[in-house]
Amino acid sequence: MSDWQALLSAIRLCTAEQKQEIFAEVRDSILIHNLERSFHVRAEVILEAIARSPDITQRGVRGLIAECVFVMDVLPTVKGWESEPAVPEASYDACLIKDGRRVRIQVKMQRREAGQPMLRRGQHVVEVQRTRTGNKNGESTRPYRFTEFDLLAVAMQASTGSWHSFMYVPTKNLTPKRDKPEEIETFQSVPEFGDDGVWTSDLLTALSRVK
Repeated sequence: MSDWQALLSAIRLCTAEQKQEIFAEVRDSILIHNLERSFHVRAEVILEAIARSPDITQRGVRGLIAECVFVMDVLPTVKGWESEPAVPEASYDACLIKDGRRVRIQVKMQRREAGQPMLRRGQHVVEVQRTRTGNKNGESTRPYRFTEFDLLAVAMQASTGSWHSFMYVPTKNLTPKRDKPEEIETFQSVPEFGDDGVWTSDLLTALSRVK
C-alpha cells in the first residue's frame, strides 16, 4: 500500500469530528468552486449569506438548484435526445432535440407556504410566472404565454425530499387564464407523484406527449 493509500485509509477511519479538523487544517488551500475566486470570499460565507437571506431570496436559490439538477443530472439520462445549449434570457431553461423536433422545457419549483408544500383543493401547486416584475406597453411581463415553452418540469423536492423528483406536463395541458386564454394561469395544480395520464414523473413519457 502506498503512502497516499495509507493516508486515505487512515482518514476514512477518523471520526466525523476528526475529519472536520482535517478539513479545517487544509481548507485555506482548497478551492471548492470558482465562484470563491470570482466573489473573493469562501464558499462558507456565501452559504451563510443565503442562510441569512429572506424567504424570497431562498426561494430563488431553490429554483436555481432545481434548474441545475435538471440540466446536470436529469437531462443526461434521456436516451435518444440531444441537449441544446441554454439561450440567455430565453423563456425556457432547457431544450431537447430529436429528429429535428425541439422541445423547450421550463423548470419550476413546487410552491411552498410557510415552509411547507402548498396545497390547493388537496393538490400540490406550482407558480408558473416569471420571478421578475415588469411592464411592456402597459401589460405585465410576468405571465408566460403558451407559445413560450413546450413542457413544464416541476421540482417536487418540497414533498419528496429529493432534488431529482420532477413532475412533467405538456404546456398545452396547463390551465389558461379566463380573461387571456393565450396566457398560462399563474397557479397550477400538480397531482401526486406518478402518472395520471396528463402529468407524469417520467421525462421520456412526457416528451412523447408533446405534440
